[in-house]
Amino acid sequence: MKKAQMVLNMIVAFTMITLLGFPEQRAAAEKMKLIMGWQSWAPFTYQDNNNILTGLDIEIIRHIFSSAGYTVEYKNVPWARSLKWIEDGKIHIGASAMKTPEREAYAYFSAPYYKETYMLFVRKGESSKYPLKNLLDIIGSSFRLGVMRNSLYGDEFDRLMKNPEFSRHVEAVTTDEQNHKKLLAKRCDGFIQEYSRMSTDGRLSGIFEKVEPLLVIEENYLHVMFSKQATSPEIVRLFNAGLEKIQGDGTYQKIFKKYNLDKFNMIEP
Repeated sequence: MKKAQMVLNMIVAFTMITLLGFPEQRAAAEKMKLIMGWQSWAPFTYQDNNNILTGLDIEIIRHIFSSAGYTVEYKNVPWARSLKWIEDGKIHIGASAMKTPEREAYAYFSAPYYKETYMLFVRKGESSKYPLKNLLDIIGSSFRLGVMRNSLYGDEFDRLMKNPEFSRHVEAVTTDEQNHKKLLAKRCDGFIQEYSRMSTDGRLSGIFEKVEPLLVIEENYLHVMFSKQATSPEIVRLFNAGLEKIQGDGTYQKIFKKYNLDKFNMIEP
């Protein structure tokens, strides 16, 4: 942990000199500000009952950058506009971003800090009824699988959907809530949903206490993205060093636990 703090301190100092110059501009360094786009997407970025911006992404980013002497300004804009503004350099950072070749053309990416986990959920207490080790095992069974129309569940799911012996087991709906109702009414045997959405929305609706995970279907690693027009690789290294530090001192784990995401979504250092 001491090593991580030392690395972080060195990166902070180097970043300030690189971006802001030498001693005559040290006062400006104390006022370094980054702008982050956000959208209402609990439990990652949202306003609480007192209209205070909070969430897992907000807490991690705020903790890392405030510890390094930066302030972060948050602009509430749609995700598509955030991506465009990051490309144009109008804002500095965006969170919960998947790394793609298209985005890498205009943004740097941090080390992954969150694991997006799609799971197959069944009714609570019924896992033993379904001896499935993967989606392929659904072929030849009587299992009825609920999915949300136009959602992405990974390469294996896409490949299997081309097989009629698999796709005949799949029933698509327009909302996750429809799958919840179908499962409780025993009109399907399980459904696929990302764990953070089930943990957050499902606790509010009550469905979370009535289901249990059977299989992990797909895992994606999410990053903070940094505008190449408005930031530098040093900022990314600063964030990564800060992430390593909070993973080592327990802050990272406490934040995930606060949002009930410590079981399937944390990335172990």
